[in-house]
Amino acid sequence: MHLWALWLAFSAVTLAGAADNSSRVAVLLTDWAEPQGFDPLYRREVVKRSFGARASRSNEPCTDDFVGEFPFRAQLGLTPFAVGFPVSGLETVHDAMGLYRLSADGKRYVSIYDKTVSLPIEAVAQRPELITPAHRLPKPLQRSFWAIDPRDGRDYLQGVVMIGQPSRGPGPNPLAMPNGIRDADEWSWAAAITDFSILHDSLRPELSPASVTVETETARLLTDLFGRQIDVRFGAYAPTQGITRFEEEVALDFAREGFRRFVLVRETTDNNNYANNFMTRGYIQRALCLEGFTSGFTFEQSRQVGRTPEYNLALLHIAKTHFDRIPPGSEVAVIYTTYGLPFPDRPADGPFSAPHPWSKEVYHENAYNNYIAFKRYLEAYYGDRYQLAFNPRGSSGDKRLDNYYAYGLSTPKDFTSQDPSQKFRTLREAIDLAKADGHQHIIVLLSHWYYNGRDPLLAIRALQDIPLNSREDLRVGKHWMNWCEARESKTVVPCESEKNLVEIQYSETFDDWAKEFAVGYAHRIRGAIERHGVYPQAIDLEIQARAPIDREKGGTVRVKSGPLQGAQIEVAVDRYPGEPESFDGQRYRAFTDPADNLVSAWDNFEAYIATQRVPDAHLSDHGEQMSAAVLFGPYRTLVNRPALITLPLQRSQRPSAEEIPRLRAFIYNEVSERWDPVFTPAGADELRYDARSHSASFAVQVFGIYALALTAPDWTPQRGLQHHYPIGIEAVP
Repeated sequence: MHLWALWLAFSAVTLAGAADNSSRVAVLLTDWAEPQGFDPLYRREVVKRSFGARASRSNEPCTDDFVGEFPFRAQLGLTPFAVGFPVSGLETVHDAMGLYRLSADGKRYVSIYDKTVSLPIEAVAQRPELITPAHRLPKPLQRSFWAIDPRDGRDYLQGVVMIGQPSRGPGPNPLAMPNGIRDADEWSWAAAITDFSILHDSLRPELSPASVTVETETARLLTDLFGRQIDVRFGAYAPTQGITRFEEEVALDFAREGFRRFVLVRETTDNNNYANNFMTRGYIQRALCLEGFTSGFTFEQSRQVGRTPEYNLALLHIAKTHFDRIPPGSEVAVIYTTYGLPFPDRPADGPFSAPHPWSKEVYHENAYNNYIAFKRYLEAYYGDRYQLAFNPRGSSGDKRLDNYYAYGLSTPKDFTSQDPSQKFRTLREAIDLAKADGHQHIIVLLSHWYYNGRDPLLAIRALQDIPLNSREDLRVGKHWMNWCEARESKTVVPCESEKNLVEIQYSETFDDWAKEFAVGYAHRIRGAIERHGVYPQAIDLEIQARAPIDREKGGTVRVKSGPLQGAQIEVAVDRYPGEPESFDGQRYRAFTDPADNLVSAWDNFEAYIATQRVPDAHLSDHGEQMSAAVLFGPYRTLVNRPALITLPLQRSQRPSAEEIPRLRAFIYNEVSERWDPVFTPAGADELRYDARSHSASFAVQVFGIYALALTAPDWTPQRGLQHHYPIGIEAVP
């Protein structure tokens, strides 16, 4: 056969496959996927990724989502423009120094970043003021350690010198020695050598085992649910040689293969515009645009994994390991810690602009609502065994400033408003506040991160004065930390001392519960796939009613006939349309009260009410089942302003007036395959029974499978949760 005939035959097969793929859903899982160890490719690309591209002209194609004003317009706008990109007259802000080692023959200084870049020793022999040993430099990056291991003084940058001096501002820099490499790349390179040398005996790059488990288990669960209707692949923000690829490269593969319906998936706990709109969808859509794929695509996003019963149970596992170390009956301050983002804005124009739209972030509200959801679980599980302190002395309730809620990767300088009510507490500020309040026991619970990578193990420790794990700890897989501090200072003291000390425990993440995490992750993604009108094939799903939901106007779905007649879900209107999307550096307000959310629904979507086969035997553990188990979807859809669910009671079930207060709602938990109590969201009404329609209504922030039960007279949420998850919480087999 001639080559052209072979090409035609191959093209026919490819086009047939492409046509077939147009009806399938491309599921693209993505995250930073930072490897354990040191990979040169990852280290080069991760810094490029953090700056993004610059617009070379005002009307450059495929830059619609860039921020800032030309000529200082960029893809992300996170850091001062002149730091990321050379600006005429300010070149040394971008590149003023180099990090080198002396060559073996002693004749040249060779760049540690790029061995093709070097300086003859004669170039600086007469200027010793230009040469500074790396270990003598002030730490250049807040979130990293630098050169010296604080545990034993080991110098990981031994022999490395800085030649030149970084610029401190827009003026002339007589000590600049540019070498053609962006200073930010060199700082990051050396800091990573230090950080990963602290964490690992070997610098051979490999993915975290938890990442591998979550990725493979999530793909398996989704494929089991949807079969060939979907294709699940992984792409990283920055690739590791031979292990991962860029997320946009994977997206381009999908597009070339004929996929037109995408689900873009984030792995973190907290929904935020930075990660979803810029780092995931923004990069992917730009790559598609540059390749000529400018129309015909539909994108749905699965933006976070927090707030679901599966996530709350997984975090309860983490909490348990720390409560077990504290005598029952003790007073315990609980500090829930998530990532944190700047607020409200930074300089928006000029060569030192950093115009990323932080004031428009939904992160602050979503992360805090996740905290409140978990707070209910912790109150129920441990509230009768410990004196839980979520609030500073003199405060109570669920408002943000009245809780020990903290940001782990933020510093006070990240919050530029001068109004204290517009700021967010850092983890160190929350620890110090709890110490000042007189607490002897403090537990720091990490949310947001699903594996024990550099952020929780080192970056938070560097920013918040948290001790590092020893080498022995890390070798045996101990990533949590416990220590004691003097009450009046950050000084670490022996816990056996008789001083007025405070015992602090800092949690690890979900490495030991990766399978549980993957179950919750997969079912969050399921809902995003369903928004494409594609439903699981492996379950008996029968939709009884459906209707569109508007992101701002809300909407209602109601079953009008049949056994589920009267089942309904009402999604609330957005009380503050345009907020926080319209905020800027002058007009803004920080999220404070989960009883008054800025956002209701996150998207426009079609909601549905259905039946689905689930094991409901454990519902009887709570009491007598009073309604059918009813699915409200898309599955695991989240709303911030609570939605109202109405469930009709089964015809034979009619509670007496005395029994009505014992009527409770329960949600099916995919991890445990049991039923968790529904905890009323902040500011919402408790469950109400309507005797005329023989139905009960209750507020939720999570879509799922719900049912009603008539509980025993002595039932409480504490007993309901503890009965299902006794002291020895077990992992998914």
